[in-house]
Amino acid sequence: MSNEAPVCTPPQAPLRRPRMALPAGSCDTHVHVIGPASAYPLGPQRNYTPVVCTLAQYREVMASCGIARAVLVQPSVYGTDNRQLLDALREGGAVFRGVVVLRADTSDAELDAMHTLGVRGIRLNLVNPQVVALEAVLALCDRITERGWHLQVQVRWNDAAELMLAGIVARTRLPLVIDHMGRPPTRQAPRALLDLLASGRGWVKLSAPYRLGDVDVLPLVHALVAANPEQLLWASDWPHPELFTPTPHDADLVDLLGDWLVDDKLRQRICVANPARLYGF
Repeated sequence: MSNEAPVCTPPQAPLRRPRMALPAGSCDTHVHVIGPASAYPLGPQRNYTPVVCTLAQYREVMASCGIARAVLVQPSVYGTDNRQLLDALREGGAVFRGVVVLRADTSDAELDAMHTLGVRGIRLNLVNPQVVALEAVLALCDRITERGWHLQVQVRWNDAAELMLAGIVARTRLPLVIDHMGRPPTRQAPRALLDLLASGRGWVKLSAPYRLGDVDVLPLVHALVAANPEQLLWASDWPHPELFTPTPHDADLVDLLGDWLVDDKLRQRICVANPARLYGF
């Protein structure tokens, strides 16, 4: 294990509730769980060291914020070792889904077992150290299409990322889910991202505004909503990994969503109906 990867700030305890009530049945579509390193060793390629953040801790956030369902996403620090995520799905049951990072040689039997546990997608992370090559991911896409899964991608939006995503769209039929609003460098939504949303092939998570630096995200959110509200999702990004300053309070993130989406029907669509359609709740 690397001794040089800096240790993240832990998440804040859910000591207060949001001012805004989430719609009944709301789903948080981007959560990470981290177990003790003795049971789930961290990868040496990682660029940060998370603290232990268990499913039991996240359930306290769910209870405090009014979250009914959640999607567990494989963090980069575990590489292709999905054991912690799969164990959490076993523990959490039917109100949880999962997105994994897979080796190219993952067997059909393994895929079937993951599907039974609630896995509904694979992740390509182009921000943190990459542990699976793009060609391997595309080969996996061919094998999971019939399972109704999707491909989730984390990028920092720029010309190179845009070109790569265009190539991915051309080479797979899977739905493409973009993390954290695409992490563009400015408050303007990239035209290609809006076009991907409008086409119905792409989904975008309204999440982690703190990862966009000092950018005012409100114009970005409004542009994404205008492009296609049927393909938007909401997420907390708990426990907010790779932050080394105080982490946001999850109640504040829920209230921020209320500032972004002032219409009750729109919040119900993005927090309840859309994730139910994508993840099969």
